[in-house]
Amino acid sequence: MRVAFVSFAALVLLAVSTPADAQRNWTARWTDAEIEALGFAVSEAWTHGLDPSAYTDPEALAAMPVGEARDRAARAAWFDYAEDLAFGHVDPHDLDADWTTPVRDQDLLTHYAYARETGSIYESFEALAPQHPDYVALRSELIRRTTLPSAAIQIPPGPSIGLGDAGPRVDAVRARLYELGFLPELGHAGVAFDRQLETALIRFQARANLAADGRLGRSTLRELNAADSRRLDQLRANLERWRWLPADLGDRHIRVNIADYRLEAWRDGRVERVHEAQIGSLYARTPVFSEAMSIVEINPWWYTPIGLGQPWLRAFQTSPGWAYSQGYRLVDLDTGAMVPARDADWSYGRYRVIQAPGPNNAMGKVKFLFPNVHNVYIHDTPHRDLFANAQRSESSGCVRVQDPESLAVWVMDAEGWEPDEVRAAFAGQSTVRVRLRNTIPVHMLYFTAVTDRVGDVRFVHDVYNRDQAVIDALDGRLPELEPGLVDPTTDAETAAP
Repeated sequence: MRVAFVSFAALVLLAVSTPADAQRNWTARWTDAEIEALGFAVSEAWTHGLDPSAYTDPEALAAMPVGEARDRAARAAWFDYAEDLAFGHVDPHDLDADWTTPVRDQDLLTHYAYARETGSIYESFEALAPQHPDYVALRSELIRRTTLPSAAIQIPPGPSIGLGDAGPRVDAVRARLYELGFLPELGHAGVAFDRQLETALIRFQARANLAADGRLGRSTLRELNAADSRRLDQLRANLERWRWLPADLGDRHIRVNIADYRLEAWRDGRVERVHEAQIGSLYARTPVFSEAMSIVEINPWWYTPIGLGQPWLRAFQTSPGWAYSQGYRLVDLDTGAMVPARDADWSYGRYRVIQAPGPNNAMGKVKFLFPNVHNVYIHDTPHRDLFANAQRSESSGCVRVQDPESLAVWVMDAEGWEPDEVRAAFAGQSTVRVRLRNTIPVHMLYFTAVTDRVGDVRFVHDVYNRDQAVIDALDGRLPELEPGLVDPTTDAETAAP
C-alpha cells in the first residue's frame, strides 16, 4: 500500500486555519461515536471492491480503552482506508512499467481534519471515493450482484454451434440468453438453433464486443458462462481503475476506452461525440496514459521509424516504382534532402523513408498529436473497412479513429475554425499543421465494465487480458510487471521535423 505524504507546512496551515467556532478540534480524542462510524465505514469497504479484512478490525478498535493508543490506531485506520479510496489500493506502477497517468489530487489531511471537526467520519470516506457516475454505477452493480446473486445457467463445453444444430447445448444457450434478457421466452427443449436464437446471440456478442457471427464459439461460450464471481472480480478491477484516475478529467477532454474500441469527446460533463476506434494488436498494445493534445495535422506526412524502416528501404531497392506509387519518398538522414532511388548509395548512404499525404498514407487524412513517451497518437487510417469488425485490435499501438473529420471539427471549434474551414482543409492537398491554443486532455483508459446510456452496466471482452492482474493485486498476489508492449515499428509519427 502506498503512503500518503503530508508536509509539515500543511499541518501548520490546518492547525491555524481551524474555524474558531468549530464544535471540536481535529486533534481531539476519538469519541466512541467516531470509532463506531469508522468501524461501520470499514465494514462496507466491500461495496467499493475492497477487502474489509485488509484494515483494522473494527471490533478490536472499539474494545480499546479511550486514550492516546486508541487515537493513534483510529487515525492510522482512517488514513489506510482513505488512501485506498482516494488513490487505489494497488499502485498501477506495480502492474505497468509504462504507467504515466497522473494520480488523483486529494489532500487527505484536510479531509481528515474536516471529518474530525464535524464528526462526519463515515461521510468523509464517501467524499474521497470517485464521484463519477460510472464509478457510482459500477459500485451499485457490485452491491446488487453481491446481495442478490444469481445461479447462472452453464453451457457445457464443446465444438462451435450455430444455425440448424440441436441438442442439450443448444437448449442451454437458449436458456442462458433468456436468463440474461436477450430472449422474450424460454421456448421448448429440443428446438433447433433458429434465426431467433441467432439474433439473440448476435445481440449478446455485440454488447460484449465479441465477433457478432451468431455462432457459439470459444470466446462467446466463456462470456455466456461468466458466473457472478467472475463479474464481481471484473467490477472490483474496474472500480480500482477509476481510483487511479484524476478526479478532474477536464471540462473538455477526450477519452479512449481501449477495451471498448471507443473514443468519446466530452464537454461540461457530457458526451458530445462518440467514434469507433481501432487499437493496438496483442503484440503492440495501446498503453494507458494521459497527455494533452496540442497539434492537429491535416493531410500529414508519415515518418517511418529511424533504424527500423528496413521493409520500406528494401522496397526502394527492389520495387522503387511501387514505393513511389504508394507515396513513399527516400530522405538522406545527413542532409534531409530527398534522394531519387536511382541515385541512392546503398553501400554507404543513411536513408529514411517518409510517405507523402495521399490516399495510401498510414496516417490517413489527419493525425491528432499529444506528445508522449509511448509515441502513440490518434489518427485516421486508409484501412477503414476494419471498422466493420466487432474486435478491432489492428494497429501498431496508435488509435485509429472512424470519421476523423468530424472529430477534427470538434477539436478545432475551440480554435475558432468553422466546420467548413476544417472540411476544406481535408479536401485540399496541402499539409495543414495547427498548434492548439486550447490544449485538450486525452485519456487512454482500459475499462472492461462500462455503463450504457441508461446507466446499466455492460461487460466487454478483456482484449488484452489485463483484468486478472488487477484482481490478483487487489487480493495480495502481485503479478509481474507488464512490459512496454508497443511495437517499435509503431504507426505513430516518430521524430518528425
